[in-house]
Amino acid sequence: MRLKDLRKLSEERKRNGVRKSHENDVKILRELFRRHPEAFQPLFSSPEELEVRALTELWVELAGMRRGAKQARTTTGTTIAIEIHNTLSRLIDRLAKEIHEKAMRLPLYRLTVEVLGLRGPALAYIVSHDTYNITMLPRNKLEVRYRMVPLYRSRPLRSHLLITLTRAVIVNKHPRYKAIYNYYRHKGMKHWKATLRVARRLLRDLRQLAQKAGTPPA
Repeated sequence: MRLKDLRKLSEERKRNGVRKSHENDVKILRELFRRHPEAFQPLFSSPEELEVRALTELWVELAGMRRGAKQARTTTGTTIAIEIHNTLSRLIDRLAKEIHEKAMRLPLYRLTVEVLGLRGPALAYIVSHDTYNITMLPRNKLEVRYRMVPLYRSRPLRSHLLITLTRAVIVNKHPRYKAIYNYYRHKGMKHWKATLRVARRLLRDLRQLAQKAGTPPA
């Protein structure tokens, strides 16, 4: 494992009043990992994981372009705007199929497909970028990492993609997650809060599957 921000090590030395030495740094790093495992990252990623990571990052970029093209098509109605939107849609669909095929080589993605029946670029992005944290972080810290409470206004991309995946399973009436959504709606909860409850449950399920699949390499 490697500390993402080495300045934290210097800050901990000052806070604890210890001098720089191999022994002291080992003790500090162990304590930091115990308190903040999210501050560390694996030294190794598999070639398959890196390939899926690159493809899903391309998918994110193209999806943003398609949204812009769709808006231009709606507002202008020009032939070229329509053609660009249609071309991007075809390319994104082809890319999504390739992402799924490549992602099936990742243990957590494959297990999620087999056990939960979920698939797609949003899931592949989360798995290829964040399997280590999903596996290792305590449940409450993982939920904070993904901003699974309504009060957050600023959300990282991983949070947006988890919510995108959640909305898809609700719309497509996934038996497990649609039932959870309906339960909270019948209790009088608003759509957004009920969606977040489903996203939180989905994240917990991913964490359980990740731990079943085994700790990713460090």
